Amino acid sequence: IAKACARHGIKVGIADSRQDALDEAMKYFKEKKLPAHPIKLDVTDRAAYARAADEAEKVFGKIHVLVNNAGVASGGLAQTNTFKDWDFSIGVNITGVANGLVIILPRILKHGEGGHVVSTSSTAGFCAVNGNIIYNTTKYAIAGMMETLAGELMGTNVGASVLIPGPTTTNLGPSTFAN
Repeated sequence: IAKACARHGIKVGIADSRQDALDEAMKYFKEKKLPAHPIKLDVTDRAAYARAADEAEKVFGKIHVLVNNAGVASGGLAQTNTFKDWDFSIGVNITGVANGLVIILPRILKHGEGGHVVSTSSTAGFCAVNGNIIYNTTKYAIAGMMETLAGELMGTNVGASVLIPGPTTTNLGPSTFAN
């Protein structure tokens, strides 16, 4: 990643709702001497998202790539999940992605230089696993959202794709539960 960023002059605006996660990510970028700018952001807060986009443009200029990677894991059976569980997970996993599309995609299209939108789904987005009804539902939604977006963007110089990782070692745990 570091070599590709340096070779292509890629500058990274990185957003997260947790300051410790931003600090950890910034250590990597500083170590590799890559331009990155951290922004603390709750992707469900639309006004904050718009301010974060403004800040990213102020620091780096035009946005060309949107990576919708915010997500929370949410397990549990349908009969034991609460409205709070559903609202929290849908808010981050679906609405957060939609917020990115509504706020960032028009900016990418407007400057006309091309770009790309990628959103993270999961293997749970095409193969449901029992005991994860909320997570499965949100990840199926993202896969469908990006498939639709790719079709809608045909003929523009902006692409869209979905990332479908399998089980991965991450630090998702601290972001998993509703407060």
